[in-house]
Amino acid sequence: MRRKGRNKKPLMTNPTRCIVILSLDEQHNEIKAEEAENRQLNRIREFTKQNNLIPVAIVRRGIMGRVVYNRYFSGAIECMRQGKAEVVVCVNMDTIYYGIADAYYRVGLIKEAGFRIFTVDEKEPMMHLYMPPKKGVFTDED
Repeated sequence: MRRKGRNKKPLMTNPTRCIVILSLDEQHNEIKAEEAENRQLNRIREFTKQNNLIPVAIVRRGIMGRVVYNRYFSGAIECMRQGKAEVVVCVNMDTIYYGIADAYYRVGLIKEAGFRIFTVDEKEPMMHLYMPPKKGVFTDED
């Protein structure tokens, strides 16, 4: 365990399936990218054991560019919509976005689909997103 002596309650009371996202900024050296992703995976495995999360899929970016990574990210959300997982786990928010607007967009996609995102560093990111109420069908009775 990384931080011994922490006896905090796990984030999830029941075992919950999750998708692990590994990503970093390395774009030229494939070996360095794989080593760094393996270190991220070790941290995430430790986090999932402590918090009753069961990894069902691992998304590795490697040295691929944005377009391929965006395709993988949308594929992960599709897997969640199919019922294969309920949570996305990553090391920190820096690993899944390219800017502030992109961070809100990605977290918004996950929240809009009705799922949760956890990070090893921040637990559940507190991004204040306004979720408008579902609009019903209105009829004019005049």
